[in-house]
Amino acid sequence: MDDAALELQKLDALLAKGKMYVILVFGVFFWGMLVSLMVALIHYFILGDPFWAELQRALYIYPISGILFGWFTWVQIHRKRDKLRAQ
Repeated sequence: MDDAALELQKLDALLAKGKMYVILVFGVFFWGMLVSLMVALIHYFILGDPFWAELQRALYIYPISGILFGWFTWVQIHRKRDKLRAQ
């Protein structure tokens, strides 16, 4: 099995999990939570703001933005799968 076939199989398995799975897991949980933590740490170390207050504020903003990131990821997965199928 070549690399393209293996990658196509992985993409199909990911798409089989559904749009909401990709948006929630990759967008909200992975991207949103990680960015929230990084922003809170940056504000804490550079600006001296209280960490927990910054984290609380970031957890309102970035997971919601993660919905858009997750949707974009879903679209990119579809494009990549279609491109691999066309080959």
